Amino acid sequence: MTIAARLADFLSVGVIQTSLDHEAAWIGKPRMEVIEEEHAITEIRRFTSALRQDGSSPDIVLLPELSVPRGFIPRLRSMSRAMEAIVIAGVDYREIIDEKGQKAVCNEAVIFVPNQWRKRRISSRTTMRVLGKTYPAPGELKNLTSIGYGFQKDTSIWLFDGDDVGTFAVAICYDFLDLERVAAYRGKIQHLFVLAYNKDINSFNHAAEALARMIFCNVIVCNCGYFGGSHAVSPYRDPPLRTVYQHSGAKLAAAQVVMLPVQSLYAHQREAPLSGVPLFKSLPPGFSESLS
Repeated sequence: MTIAARLADFLSVGVIQTSLDHEAAWIGKPRMEVIEEEHAITEIRRFTSALRQDGSSPDIVLLPELSVPRGFIPRLRSMSRAMEAIVIAGVDYREIIDEKGQKAVCNEAVIFVPNQWRKRRISSRTTMRVLGKTYPAPGELKNLTSIGYGFQKDTSIWLFDGDDVGTFAVAICYDFLDLERVAAYRGKIQHLFVLAYNKDINSFNHAAEALARMIFCNVIVCNCGYFGGSHAVSPYRDPPLRTVYQHSGAKLAAAQVVMLPVQSLYAHQREAPLSGVPLFKSLPPGFSESLS
């Protein structure tokens, strides 16, 4: 059996937009105010519950950059196990003392993999991985500097094997625009998940469309509801199909499940389409040489 033949048709992804107010959440310190923590937790609980209303959960659940209070991380692990879903979530800043003895923060995401996923037992317990942001956005660095904090970079680039739903990668906001990451992902993944707290919605929408073609994969931008702008694209040939999901409008919290192609996309990446009529756009120049 070929690899393509054993892949699932689609991957279901739950996209949660929380409405954290950046002007109220971090006042003079790189940690959420208590009232904003409580607001964030209430929304997370409500939307994760909504994603399970039909008796099943999406395969993967996304939460935006900086959206999860650190004290809620143990509970999020339990929720991942209960939903039997991988949860990928941006968490509040982690304060550290850097190698120069200066105050700094890490901007990180946690990835929970439940012991049972897609109706299969895959481990004895729910596991957690932590990945960090490499490049702070200019406004983010300015705000941190104004309160006396630096930014600790994490230069690691992770690829995650999802078995029959393909390989995926995760980028935190501004790292989405890093060309070195684009080169690292090219030919290696079927899905790119971007956790964002981004005001420039149009730029990220255009970047998602472009990188879906350049990396040739599904791209989901999970942005905070305060600015709006969560977006999912796939490199389909037919223009109306390319925008899989788009949610616009500021200060709106929302949750939605989207379906991303897996088997057909993987086969097309290897220039072996499942049917005679191409479902996706032509591969970008030199793509075949980047395949692993």
